[in-house]
Amino acid sequence: MRVLLMTVPAPWEQDQHRFMNIRRKGFGWLKIRPLVNVVPSPSLLYLVPHLKGDGHEVHYLEGLFSTPEIVLETVRRIQPDVVGMTVTSVDWRNMKHLARSLRGAFPELTLVAGGIHPTLWKEQCFEECPELDIVVYGDGEITARELMRRLQDRAPLEGVQGIIYRNDGEVAVNPPRPPVKDLDTLPFPDRSVVDLSKYLPSPTFYHRLPHESIIGSRGCPYHCTFCHTDPFTRMRSARNIVDEIEMLHRDHGVVDVAFWDDTFTLSERRASEVCDEMLRRRLKVDWCVNARADKVDLPLLRHMKRAGCWRVLYGIESGVQKNIDTLRKELTLTQIADAVRMTNKAGIEAYGTFMFGIPGETYEEGLQTIEFACSIGLDFAVFVSLTPFPGSAVYEDVQSGRIRAVKHEAPYDLKNVSFVPEGMTEEQIISLIKQGHKRFYLRPRLVGQRIRKMRNIHDLKKNIKGFFLLLTAS
Repeated sequence: MRVLLMTVPAPWEQDQHRFMNIRRKGFGWLKIRPLVNVVPSPSLLYLVPHLKGDGHEVHYLEGLFSTPEIVLETVRRIQPDVVGMTVTSVDWRNMKHLARSLRGAFPELTLVAGGIHPTLWKEQCFEECPELDIVVYGDGEITARELMRRLQDRAPLEGVQGIIYRNDGEVAVNPPRPPVKDLDTLPFPDRSVVDLSKYLPSPTFYHRLPHESIIGSRGCPYHCTFCHTDPFTRMRSARNIVDEIEMLHRDHGVVDVAFWDDTFTLSERRASEVCDEMLRRRLKVDWCVNARADKVDLPLLRHMKRAGCWRVLYGIESGVQKNIDTLRKELTLTQIADAVRMTNKAGIEAYGTFMFGIPGETYEEGLQTIEFACSIGLDFAVFVSLTPFPGSAVYEDVQSGRIRAVKHEAPYDLKNVSFVPEGMTEEQIISLIKQGHKRFYLRPRLVGQRIRKMRNIHDLKKNIKGFFLLLTAS
């Protein structure tokens, strides 16, 4: 069979003209646009070796390089039997529009959706998007392989674990597939279907180019109220992770890697073993990670630095302890400040994420968060509004009425304020986001620090892109 795997195009209506202009410029815009954080979807690339191994012809389409018209043109040219889309909650509204167009133009096409949003909403996806034929939920690698075999043989879908499908006008829900416990048994994502030279992540997510992403673990055992990550945590071995990095370096020229793990240092032993492997193989690849403030210490950070780690991202969220407790972060401001201080001391750049609109937060506390962000030695910071994604505790509280909030028509649009708790206004949250970026990045000390760290023309271009990102965010 011929299979097209794709991500969802960027906003369908309001940004149509902007993305058409991008297309007219070709891919050159990626070298100058700072706002688009585009990397290949690891979840889709993990499916490719399984499908190719069964003889299917697999194509990949990057939605953020496309408009909906280009998607239709691509489907017309490739003539796939199946289109499989990975969908986040942010993408859901756009995917419904796309599915409607695909169904109208290609009525015989099998439309499959997978990813975090279908996994969480399951049957509700069929209610909101009648054009969908099949939803894959949970780990998709083995499910996709079995599903394509059934579709190719025109066999019934009954018994295929991890799918929901339409059966004679009714929605059939098959039992879940057990998650993959040993991630080392999975083949590496197949990057042969993408051109890595056309991708460019956000300036704060890469050190050198070419760049690629790595998933070293799945799941997170913590219970932050705004997060919808699967709590069942599985980790790849250090050897398996570094095998993939070495392959990326050898076969694709990759010199920079970002780990998508929620907490790379969840097992400090495994984090140290990754460093040992990187050093033993003398791999000259830079890398960055996400970590919790209570899961680092100075010896580990120094070991990470020696092995090529250049940046650690900490989910800080607030500079007020009450609000951190509301989010169930299980962290203290002292732990956060100590982690950033140790990161600085190890010679690694520190990145902090912050959010406004936390239930019970006041505007004055938002200002305290900005002051905290500016005071603890961070190299990068981003300020956003809290978004109640399906599957999160905040979402359940809003739906049940336990938290009063103002919700927008597009509730998962990260570019807008989608959640305004009682006691704050949308205008206050927007003001805090703007003030946060201006106060943090326009400090003379930080500007001087960025200038002193520039080593070459590449660093200059990267900082210019970051400056334009700041202007837009503000």
